[in-house]
Amino acid sequence: MATITAHHTGYTIAKSAVTKASKQLSAAGYFTDIFCIDRRFRLVITNNKQLPYEYAIHFIPSVDGDDTHLEVFIKNEQQRYFVDDFSEPELIADIINHYQHYSHSEF
Repeated sequence: MATITAHHTGYTIAKSAVTKASKQLSAAGYFTDIFCIDRRFRLVITNNKQLPYEYAIHFIPSVDGDDTHLEVFIKNEQQRYFVDDFSEPELIADIINHYQHYSHSEF
């Protein structure tokens, strides 16, 4: 597992993880959309609840500009956390696990 030390590396990992998680969720019958806006990837999943589920990965440059931090923001849960040390498979699992937890909880 490598720490993300460059914007390019973080971008590649985030894009790939969001794309692969979207494909897995689509194969399971969920409707997904991916947006890349303002240095972030947003995965939006339509469900049977009132609001669609949104999982976003933000790219936050460090103060010195050498590193890029990846921050996850889950809109429905108003939860934020850093995933700098996540590998691509860990990030895919994080996306799917959070959605599965959300989709099984009461609204």
